[in-house]
Amino acid sequence: MAQWNKDAQAYRVQDTTNFEVVMIADEDGNPLNSYGSAANIPIAAGQLAGYSSIEKFGRNPNVTTTITTIWEHGGIYEYLTTASQIFVYSASSDDGVGGVGAIKVTVQGLDENWNIISEELTVNGAGSALTFLRVYRAFITDAGSDGYNNGNLIISTLASGAGTVLADIGGDGTGNNFIGYGQTMLALYTVPAGKTAYVTQWTIGNGDVNTSCSAFLRTRLPVNGFVMTTADTMAVSGGFHVKNYSIPLKFAEKTDIEVQAFNGGGTIMSSTFNVILVDN
Repeated sequence: MAQWNKDAQAYRVQDTTNFEVVMIADEDGNPLNSYGSAANIPIAAGQLAGYSSIEKFGRNPNVTTTITTIWEHGGIYEYLTTASQIFVYSASSDDGVGGVGAIKVTVQGLDENWNIISEELTVNGAGSALTFLRVYRAFITDAGSDGYNNGNLIISTLASGAGTVLADIGGDGTGNNFIGYGQTMLALYTVPAGKTAYVTQWTIGNGDVNTSCSAFLRTRLPVNGFVMTTADTMAVSGGFHVKNYSIPLKFAEKTDIEVQAFNGGGTIMSSTFNVILVDN
């Protein structure tokens, strides 16, 4: 390996063979671990300029023989074509100001220019000051003594849960055994403007061991009226299944990424996918 002599300002005669070494370093020039999951810790910690990450996860409690998006609300997800004001609604009297359940919810998404936005809204309160073209996550940021939502929280384009439903925060159990999730379960994401997404892992969970299912990692490209394509697929039986991409799947800005599935009928399904975002 070539060695540079600082005093002579030349390579040492006996060491003139050049090799190129590429390393990943933080903003201070410190080399970063580039092997295994530990290599992504600096990205998760926000220590690598121009890089960020997000894990998207979703659940559908009743996947049948009709294809559906993996999200709590059920059915095929409907994307907005123009940015809209949004509202957070609960039919439970325990949610909202003065209640023991959810009081405020932070909604994350994209504006009309596909840039990342976030706004905290009051349950059963006024609509958003910002307009959202996409919603990809929402979570409770203030609650009463219960600490979670007591009803199904609907994030939609009109008050009282009307209009287009963009997300919901559900729960599990009934009566005194009910517990609100406190966060959306949406197996979908839209790549913000000015970024490229790299999907590193995709998982599927099928709650019925005796039921097989077909799952699809679908994308909508912002060309020709948002063409829907399939980036990958898994045909799986009951249980939990993982795909790790040694070469990550690459998606351009403004691409919608969504998990859809169908099966033999009437079972819970879940899905996650991990995304590394790189500034263009």
